[in-house]
Amino acid sequence: MSFKIILADDHPLILTGLRSLISNLQPTCDVVAEAHQVSFLFSSLKQHPCDLLITDFSMPGDKCNDGLNMIQQLRRDYPTLPIIVLTQIHNAGILQSLIQLGVKGVLLKKAVIKELSTAIGHVLSGQCFIGDSVKALLNESCIIEYGVNIQLTPKEVEVVRLLANGMSVTQVAEYLHRSIKTISTQKKSAMHRLGLTSDSELYHYAKEQGL
Repeated sequence: MSFKIILADDHPLILTGLRSLISNLQPTCDVVAEAHQVSFLFSSLKQHPCDLLITDFSMPGDKCNDGLNMIQQLRRDYPTLPIIVLTQIHNAGILQSLIQLGVKGVLLKKAVIKELSTAIGHVLSGQCFIGDSVKALLNESCIIEYGVNIQLTPKEVEVVRLLANGMSVTQVAEYLHRSIKTISTQKKSAMHRLGLTSDSELYHYAKEQGL
């Protein structure tokens, strides 16, 4: 049985390395398409049915380059498609958000050679795979029970991150295609969960968490 895989990363050398690694270690897998931008990724998914997507978290150089927003759209458009995310991000909150969004595999790029083949095997057999380095980051942040013990929901993390990067509530609403009321509610909910009472406290929290 052959499995079809789509690869996405903004670095051509990484795409070449991933294709070579998969060819050598997973002979039953066939890379049917590659994408170096988010817009190209969605075009590839429409043109090439696949069994697994392996994608970078963030691909700059495209108008749709926000990682969490991309994953959310992928989950909406392709709810049954297994996704493995490769990332250099060491932020436990964002890594946890990926898991909560239903990503089946998360590993740091530095561990790709060691862990990717195992991750592919696990995910294609219906299991989840969290890389050792990702587990260590979650454990260091006291996020022990994956998917359970996080303070903010993925949407709240997304809103807090965009606000901390200088957007207003109105701008966040426009960017995420949600109502101003929804964004305001998610902001208030995040602050309540965290025990924060001012925008400056929320900003400092986001910066401390690397959001």
